[in-house]
Amino acid sequence: MTTPPDAPSSSPPHSPTVLRRHRLRASVYGTLMAMSVLAYLGDYDPGPGLAALTVAGTGVAIFLAETYSGLLAGTLTAPPRSGRQVLRAVVGESAGTGLPGILAGVLLFVLALTGLDVALRIDVTLWVGVAALAVLSLLGGRAARRRPHVQLAWAIASLAVGASIVLFKAALH
Repeated sequence: MTTPPDAPSSSPPHSPTVLRRHRLRASVYGTLMAMSVLAYLGDYDPGPGLAALTVAGTGVAIFLAETYSGLLAGTLTAPPRSGRQVLRAVVGESAGTGLPGILAGVLLFVLALTGLDVALRIDVTLWVGVAALAVLSLLGGRAARRRPHVQLAWAIASLAVGASIVLFKAALH
């Protein structure tokens, strides 16, 4: 039997379990968005700073969009609370969406200092994203107290998703 999408959650809306779930979702989403921008940049030969700025800027833009939508939803649908409480909660829930892009931008910048070719910097950063997806899957499985073989299966699935993004990028170039 399946639960309808509009059914109430078995956990209170601000329980630690729900917050962990939101943060994990946000981190996976942010990682996938950063990887998508990196795959797109592979078509071009951006300067050393431009690739880093593009990926980090996308992370900031995604964070701001997530924060704005969370504030709007929290303000319109939640019981009245102080603006600071809502803002603090939404920023905490949204940080994971922007952080992967910002970290990828920092990594691209650091790799640029080594003198590596732009394409190689992008590939290295993409593979770091693949590894991040696997780690997020393992952390999510562990937090949910899943059996080790289920955790491993999710990590392998994440590696497959991430690798398919990298292979798709390679096929297009």
